Amino acid sequence: MTFGEMVHKLRTEKRISVRELGRQVDVSAMHISNIEKGKSNASPEIVMKIATALETDPDMLLKASNQLDPEVVGVINSNPQAIPSFLRAAKDLTPEQWELLQEQLKKITEK
Repeated sequence: MTFGEMVHKLRTEKRISVRELGRQVDVSAMHISNIEKGKSNASPEIVMKIATALETDPDMLLKASNQLDPEVVGVINSNPQAIPSFLRAAKDLTPEQWELLQEQLKKITEK
């Protein structure tokens, strides 16, 4: 399912009109319509606003739109050598290893 199809599906499930979603996101109804039809792209900021308006997981929508959360981009930019190295080292982790890694990160950040 494309990003636009996903937005359309979520919007119709919530019974929100194109005009209302545009108002909530602070863009025109035409822009929302074009996003849903795949004629326009949405910036990461707009994707985040759409996720909030549709009460859905922003990471799911960002992934569908092939974009990154601006906060994630900030982390990457502030660690230009560490993050790519980490990702290369972690690319072959199993789902179980990713879960363990996430648990460790949670413990670290809670301290």
